[in-house]
This record gives sequence, C-alpha cells and structure tokens, in this order.
Amino acid sequence: MEERAKEDALELIRTHLPKYLTPELKDDLFSAVKKNFPLSIDSDLLYQNLKDINIYYQGDGIIDIPFSIFNSANGKFDSTYLSGVIISNTCDILSENKRIEKPIIQFSSIFSLDEYLISLRKSGISEDKILGFIDNLKKNRISSLFYLPKKEIEGKIVIEESFIKFDSNVSLPSTVLEGSSYNKNYKPNGDRIFSFSNYGFYLFLIKLSIHYCRFREGVFRVA
Repeated sequence: MEERAKEDALELIRTHLPKYLTPELKDDLFSAVKKNFPLSIDSDLLYQNLKDINIYYQGDGIIDIPFSIFNSANGKFDSTYLSGVIISNTCDILSENKRIEKPIIQFSSIFSLDEYLISLRKSGISEDKILGFIDNLKKNRISSLFYLPKKEIEGKIVIEESFIKFDSNVSLPSTVLEGSSYNKNYKPNGDRIFSFSNYGFYLFLIKLSIHYCRFREGVFRVA
C-alpha cells in the first residue's frame, strides 16, 4: 500500500514537471526528484551558475538586500542588510518587459544556520528541540523554511549553511538591482550568491507553493 502511494505521488510529480524542458532534461529532473525529493542537502545538485548573468532569476540569492525589521521595543522599523532570495517570477521582473510603471521585486531573507542556532541557545531552547529543528529543517519538513547547504568554490565559502525564511520578506522597486549598485556576477567575484539548478528550482517552487497556497485551512467559506 505504501509503495503504491509512493508511485502515485511520483506520477503526480512527473505530470507537473516544467513543460519548457527538453525530454532529456525532463527525464534528468525526474530522476533527481525521484532519488532526492524533498532533500536539498547536496550543493552540487541544488546550485548552478547560469550562463546569462545579465538577468536576475526567480530563486537567485543576492547579498546586502535592505530589509525592514520591526523593533517591538520602540514600535519602529529598523533597516538591516541581509542576504535575500528573489521570490518574484522571473518574467515579472525582466527589464525588457515594458510596463506603465517599474515592477516590484519581492525578496525573502536568508539566515545563517549557525547564527540562528546561537540565538536559539541564548533563548534557552533545549538541545533536544534544537536537534529536532535541525533534522526537520534539513529534511524540508518546515513549510516556511527552505534549507540551503554550504557551497564552496576553490576552497572559498560562497554561502555558509543557511536557510530561506519565506515569512520574512521585503518588496523593493526593481530599480534597486539596476545600474552599478549590485554586481551581477556570481560570488566570489560578484554579489549574486547562487542560482538554482533545475532540481533546486523545482524544489524551491514546491516549498514556496506549500508555504503560500496549501489547502489546509479547514474553513468552509460560506457566509
């Protein structure tokens, strides 16, 4: 019974693979999904430097994005610069798509796992709960978080072990990514931390959809 359910789930996944992929790439993606889903622990499988660096893509990680954090002590918003990932659709933010007004880009914040664990321990969270959190995070069981493994290039850390927090967001005009404010090259030479591979992007969209669009509200919406 369990094996049948697994096969049904895989068949459903196959029908929802991106239609724009060639048959060969679609087969490669399905093989990766079948073997690894929903894990994102392999940096070689998750990340990929894309050829056209003149475009920012949905799922790109970028350093030093200005976020507004509410300060409950004084009731005001503080500005802080964090790494962020683009959650807006690629075609919605392309500069060549002419519009009446410039589009707004939405970013979700990226947090260092080590720094987050330090804050949990300072808050008095038990080690058992912390270990449980780490296990759930790395298995992508937490709907609002997406695990990002460490990535190195030639011995240099491009991104440390981190996670995307889908409920910590900021909306900024697309002009912030135009001009010379950000270097479009990938780290360590530029300000773009990573782009996702086909598997990474598929998994990212699944987690993003589950966070915002799952049908588990349990409310019958009749007046």
